[in-house]
Amino acid sequence: MGKRTIFYDYRKNVDMTLPSSKRLYKRLGDYDTLAEYTMCALLDFEKYCDTSMTFSEYVTLKAKEHQINLRGGVTLGNYKVALIKSFIVNSHAILSDFIKHYRDDIRDLFTRDFKLADDDKVSELTRLLRALSSIDINPQFPSWLLPVMDYYRMVRNSVAHNERDKEACEKAYEKVDKDAIDADYWVFKGKVPNPADSITMDDFYFYSACIKHVANYLVMALKGRVNWRNIGYTHTDLDPANIKKGTDSVKLVGRVFLQYAHRGTKEELRNILDVLKERKEEYKVSLYLAKKGNK
Repeated sequence: MGKRTIFYDYRKNVDMTLPSSKRLYKRLGDYDTLAEYTMCALLDFEKYCDTSMTFSEYVTLKAKEHQINLRGGVTLGNYKVALIKSFIVNSHAILSDFIKHYRDDIRDLFTRDFKLADDDKVSELTRLLRALSSIDINPQFPSWLLPVMDYYRMVRNSVAHNERDKEACEKAYEKVDKDAIDADYWVFKGKVPNPADSITMDDFYFYSACIKHVANYLVMALKGRVNWRNIGYTHTDLDPANIKKGTDSVKLVGRVFLQYAHRGTKEELRNILDVLKERKEEYKVSLYLAKKGNK
């Protein structure tokens, strides 16, 4: 996050990495770059428009030149805002993907039964937080972060031009504490958030950063909470049904530790190997009984 992260010390507050978080950073980085490229291309296109013809004529000319099925100008009156909103829609989709993979991380590290709270009337993030609270994991977000996330979720919904979503968007905007954002986040001071009908690239940058902050706080909430000796019972990769015959168990456990940048102790390794041995024997028995029952 570089200089943009000024209101918490991430490195001092984590003792592991998460596959879901690494995936999120990679995907957001790739798609943020694509959004920036798109906006750069648009602005350059407008800057060098041939003023001897109308903009509509110029667009048509360039469309033919590049074999794009576009004739005339863009039909949306406020097309730059609409384009930026489409970037936010994609950012929201990446957040949703992260939530699902974070859920899987919790299943691997804590309990296979973990699932999002069952309430379709709230956001996926809220459902995740409620589920985490039920197993006594409670991320400590800054007061403004979740209202910001809810606002941009409403912006995403408003892309469909649904009047109900538009009203919800306005209400969510009113709940955002701009003073608290300015106090914590000088990079964006006075720039964000903006009303839905005047969204700027700063809103896109801010939302992307906030998604990363949410992920960071979710990782920080796990510090000191994982009982590494017990992941032999929970981790998908350590399920006997998923382990190929002849696999070196020590190297397998090492690869699992590596996923989280965890330096496993000898005691943790020994305990997991004992669990694996026990589970493999139980798995063999279950296969035998299943085979015998099918005869």
